[in-house]
This record gives sequence, C-alpha cells and structure tokens, in this order.
Amino acid sequence: MQIAYTTTFNARDVHNWSGTPYHMSHALAQSGLRIEYIQAAKRVLPPFFKAKQVLKKYLFNQRESPRFNVTAAKHYSLQVANQLQKIKADVILSPLINPIAYLETKSPIVLWTDALYSALLGFYPDFAAHSTESVNQGNLITQSCLGRCKLAIFSSDWAARSAMELYGLSRDKIHVVPYGANLEAAPTQQEVNQFIKERDSKKIRLLFLAKSWERKGGDIAVSIARELYSAGHAVELTLVGYAPKTIGNLPYVTNLGFISKQTNIGKAKIRSLLAQSHFLLLPSRADACPMVFAEANAFGLPCLTTYVGGIATAVKNNVNGMTFGLDASAHDYCNYITNLLANQNHYQALCLSALNEYQTRLNWQAATQEVGKLLREL
Repeated sequence: MQIAYTTTFNARDVHNWSGTPYHMSHALAQSGLRIEYIQAAKRVLPPFFKAKQVLKKYLFNQRESPRFNVTAAKHYSLQVANQLQKIKADVILSPLINPIAYLETKSPIVLWTDALYSALLGFYPDFAAHSTESVNQGNLITQSCLGRCKLAIFSSDWAARSAMELYGLSRDKIHVVPYGANLEAAPTQQEVNQFIKERDSKKIRLLFLAKSWERKGGDIAVSIARELYSAGHAVELTLVGYAPKTIGNLPYVTNLGFISKQTNIGKAKIRSLLAQSHFLLLPSRADACPMVFAEANAFGLPCLTTYVGGIATAVKNNVNGMTFGLDASAHDYCNYITNLLANQNHYQALCLSALNEYQTRLNWQAATQEVGKLLREL
C-alpha cells in the first residue's frame, strides 16, 4: 500500500515541527506502508496581502494570518494535485489541513492532526488577535478539509470532540490515536529501571521543558518550587526552553535556557535531565497534546500537568502522572509531590506505570500500527 504523505515543508527533516512529521512518516514506513513524500512548499497569497496585514495590525491591532488564507490553501492543494499525477497513491495522508483542504483526487484523503482551527480560537494566545477575515477563512479551510476527508484521526479526545461539536463532522469518520515520542532512541527497560533507582532521594528535582513560558505555565512551575522550598524541602526546578529575566536568581531554580536537540551535546543533556528528574512539571494554561509527555514517560518520568485541551488523553491520573485543574494552587501540587515521594515504593510504581504507558500506547510504533490498520480498511 502506497501512501502520499503531504506537508508544506520537508517532512524528512527531523527539525521541522519538533520532528513529528519525520517520526510519524518513518514509523508508518516501518509498519509496512510505502511512503511517497509530497512537499507543497510554495506559498501564494492574494494581491496586497502584506499591505492588509500592516494596516490591520496598526489600525485595529488585528492579525491577518497567512497560514489561514483560502488563496494560500488552494495553492498548496494544487501543488499536491500536480505531484500526485506522477505517482500512484492508494491514500493521501497529511498531519496538516492546508495541503489537502482543496485537494481534488479520487484517492481517499486522511487527516492525522492534533487540533482544529476553531478549537484554538480563544484558547491559544497566538490566535487571540486574528482578524474577522482570518477567522472566517480559517474555518472555511478546516470545513473544506474535513469534508474531503474519508477519515479524520486526532491525537486527543478533545480534538475529536471539536471536530464533531464545532464542525459537525460525523462520528463515523473520527478516530483517536495519540502521537508518540519524538525520540531517536528510547532507553531500554534496564536503563529506565536504573534511572528510577538512582534518582536523588535528598532533593526533589522538577523539570520544566517548554518554549512558551506563559502558555505552558512557567510562572506556575516556579510558584510550586517556591512553595516546596518555603516548606523546608530541598528542591531544584530546572527550566529548559525560555524563562523571562524577571524571575531573577532563585536558589531553587536552575535556568538552562534553550537547549538544541540538533546537537549531540544538547540531546545528551535533555536525556540526562529526563533520566534524573522526579517529575516533568508542565502546568499548561492551553495545550493540544504535547509530545513531551510521551518522551518523559519513555524515561519512566511521571508528568504533573493540567486538565486542559487534549492533555487528559496522554496523561492519566495516577497512571503516568497527574492532571490538576487550572484553579489548583501551588499547595495542591506540593501535597501530591511530597506525599508520593514520602513512599518510594508508590513513587517507583508510578514511574514504571509511566514507562508502561510509553511502551504500550504513547510510541510511534503503536500509533502507526493502529493507523496503518485504519488505512488498509479504507
């Protein structure tokens, strides 16, 4: 079975979109499917689009989005259609809306993505200032894409519900298959057992791994560490990604800044942090379903996060971590952390349960085997 895997960038480059299309397509190939890559990279926008962008920004403080533009989407889909004439594809699969939103083809079209446009409006800060025209076009593009799809696969129950509730998509078309961990090589069972055994029993080590400080709740993570420190606990919160200078120099915070996964040194450092930490701490205010949960679980690292967006599909309470309400206090997190670490048998059991979630559910091999079965049934 041959799959035309379509994106608006080079999906064979592991550095694009955090490596998700790369790992997704490679795992599909390993599951026995033949992958033909189609890259619709050229973006065409309407005349005077840039001028309209500038005017709306400065006159109305609105954003005219080139990503959610019907003209651009149609041109992406046309590029895909032209390349499809050169190959025989049994199925067209994309993790993106735009390349398939206006695609004319006799082959079945399948979307496998993490979020839809309307679900992100009023949820992700980047979508808050979209102009009325961008909102209308974003919804038109999404509706057109879903209408053409034979199958719509989502990485979370939240995204699947948004397809039904916001776009009226039939339940028969929808499946939920979580994304895997974007790791080149996961540690072995024996290595993870050793990681868990060697975690510092004298200091609570928390890891915040994210670029979006406000949306991912970086300030909440610092508050949790402060609460633990004030209560007399030895604690270290390691920040990786971005942190504002306003947090200052705190004795319980180590700010490593951005660490590139493109270098061997960077990859080794992140692996070391995942291995040595007691919890991944990501108290997000808005999230679709970050792959970092699966990556943490691959190291037997439980996740402490929030019950928002699609997170609850990945993180199950007391199975591979805990989700807290957005109104939860730092004290609520601290009670959970200290009570669990007070009983090492319970903590280690949670770590092994988290590893089992990665091994059985939150990896690309399991995900693509399930999706491959769905594709073969079309």
